[in-house]
Amino acid sequence: MSMGVMRPSWAKDQGPGMLEATKQVLSGQANDDASLWITEKTGQYLPLDLQFVDETGQTVRLGDIIDRPTILLPIYFFCPNICSKNLANLAVALNSLSAKPGQDYRVIALSFNDAENHKIAAEAKINYLKILSDDFPGGEWRFLTGSREAIKAATDAVGFRFQKVDDETFIHPAALMAIAADGKIIRYVYGSFLAGDIDLALSAAASGTPTMSVKRLLGFCFNYDPHGKTSVFQTVKISVLLVFGVAALLFIVYFKRKGREAKNAPAAQGNTDQDTTL
Repeated sequence: MSMGVMRPSWAKDQGPGMLEATKQVLSGQANDDASLWITEKTGQYLPLDLQFVDETGQTVRLGDIIDRPTILLPIYFFCPNICSKNLANLAVALNSLSAKPGQDYRVIALSFNDAENHKIAAEAKINYLKILSDDFPGGEWRFLTGSREAIKAATDAVGFRFQKVDDETFIHPAALMAIAADGKIIRYVYGSFLAGDIDLALSAAASGTPTMSVKRLLGFCFNYDPHGKTSVFQTVKISVLLVFGVAALLFIVYFKRKGREAKNAPAAQGNTDQDTTL
């Protein structure tokens, strides 16, 4: 696994059965809209009485952590694919935020794999803290694990869906949530977790005003074909990107034409005035 995190046993010897299992899970979702993996629940509340275990092994109550705007990232630490990228992207973004950690916000990486424990969380945290600037207070980014019941209550509350493929592998979307100090769900951020998007989400969380997300391409965690090195969703992602590209091109053409019309309008008006004078 990237970032130096210990690789689980299955990652050392992947077989074609894993890809087939993933396809079987996805086949039942083939005609579903991707947004079904995330149901945005802005304006609703995260249960702050839920208890988890942090990376130090201490039991913590969500309400004791979420006392200011908080970034919540559902993840699992032994993920072989996009989770590591998401954690790294978030760490990079945290370095560029205008908001100040501890003062303006906190961060929670919440494992939805109930088989993971605080030792795994601590190992993961060490790796991602290395990406952060030296002045980032490590205590402001908590890595939590918990019971199946607590995990389900938290992920259900934010509308985050995941599905187990085998004992150690899950399919899930890539998204984080901005939570207000009172537990109100304010905004969702998708994709690469750009600093500007997170800053806007934290600003909204500070005001306590829920806002709708501008959804980016919804990323998924999935497994790669160990032979062809192709992904289950590769064709879908390429198609979506092509649609976005065509739409952007049409917008450019439209605004260029409007600009030419606006530029020609004064000249046409001048000719009309001259004809009237004559």
